[in-house]
Amino acid sequence: MKRGMTNIVVATGLIIVGILLLLANLEIVSLEIKITWENIYPFLLLAVGMKLWLDALLHQGGFWILGSFLFVFSSLLILDRFGVIDFAFGDLLMLWPLLFIYIGFSIFLKGNKTKQKAEFHYEKESETFRHSHSNHKPKSSRMAIGSQEYKKDNWKVEPMNLWNGIGDYHFDFTKAFIPDGDTPIIVRGWIGDVKMLIPKNIPFRVEAKMKTGDIKVMNQDASGLQRELTYETEDYKTASRRLSLYIDYSIGSINVEQV
Repeated sequence: MKRGMTNIVVATGLIIVGILLLLANLEIVSLEIKITWENIYPFLLLAVGMKLWLDALLHQGGFWILGSFLFVFSSLLILDRFGVIDFAFGDLLMLWPLLFIYIGFSIFLKGNKTKQKAEFHYEKESETFRHSHSNHKPKSSRMAIGSQEYKKDNWKVEPMNLWNGIGDYHFDFTKAFIPDGDTPIIVRGWIGDVKMLIPKNIPFRVEAKMKTGDIKVMNQDASGLQRELTYETEDYKTASRRLSLYIDYSIGSINVEQV
């Protein structure tokens, strides 16, 4: 986990530095700023806000409302220090509309918390990947930044619900122990590549979605914007051992092959 937090801090620092240098090259901001407490404390508030926000997203404590508020507030102060906008500490009350946003998100999150133990299945009528109540809880994982690989010899396949902000996933089911029954796997994220290798003797169904990027499943492919692709092997419905896959990424590529 320490390594993961280090990656987050380094990546965030690089993004901030890159944005500032880009704005400076475009002569939108000036990097000539005096090192005073008035110019330093917005960056400290930004660091605290990001830490609270990321901890909340990763379910490791934190406070997403306070974290996101400090992030917005400190960002406005930083933009003021670089002469992009006029915003002072006394303008804090101008952010009161955020209260409605937080109330709205809180309602959504409260509704999602009631959907606890679940199993996943395809609904025949709409062919969408849904989940209904069950005593079996899938393995869940949330990452802000980082990649995951499942390709060790004889690794055990189990129901999974994975989410990644920025990072890749690589599944090699040819090296895995795949149990009997239907094993559902959900992989979602913002930016990254997803690659899956499936043995020829394992029936599977995949529903893949990509807002911007490429999707390739067996001999079918889709590329561009708002792409969706559904593929099902002929023996999927009658198989006693099979994989049900749902992949949803915003930007990147999805590649599913049977070898």
